[in-house]
Amino acid sequence: MVAPRGYFLDTNIVLLATRPDSRVGLSIDAQFHLLDSPFRPTICEVTVAEMLAFASSWGEKRRQLLSKVIDELLIIPINDRRIHEEWASLHTFARSKGIPIQNDHNDIWIAATARVTGLTLLSTDRKAFAALKSEGRLDVVVIDAKSGIPDA
Repeated sequence: MVAPRGYFLDTNIVLLATRPDSRVGLSIDAQFHLLDSPFRPTICEVTVAEMLAFASSWGEKRRQLLSKVIDELLIIPINDRRIHEEWASLHTFARSKGIPIQNDHNDIWIAATARVTGLTLLSTDRKAFAALKSEGRLDVVVIDAKSGIPDA
C-alpha cells in the first residue's frame, strides 16, 4: 500500500474542481486521492485571488461551488519570508535560463509556496512548471489538461 501524501494545487486544478462533471477533474481526484486523503489539499492565497477573478463572470451556482471548494482547502499565506526568498530565487533562476515562468509572477508565487511547504505541486500548466521540474527546482506532477494523465 502506498502511503498517503499531501499535494499543493495549482489554480488550474482548483478550476477543474468547480466543474462538477469534469472528466479530467474526476480523474485527478481518483489518481491522487485528493478528497479521501488524511491531508487537506493545499493552495496559496494567490490561487484564491485568481479563482475569484475567474468567478466574476460565472453564475451563482458555480460561484457557490467555488466557495465550497475553497473552504475544503488549506490556504497558505505568502507573507512568510522563506516564501519571499524562494520567489526571488526561482525568478532569478528562471530569468537566467530563459524559462517562461519568469513572466508569470503568480505562478512563481505558487511554485515558491509549494517548495517551502515541501508538497508536490499538481498542475496542468506544462509551460510554467515543466522546466523547473527538469532542472530539479520543483517537485511537480504535470497533468495533461485533456486526458487527466500525468506526464511520464
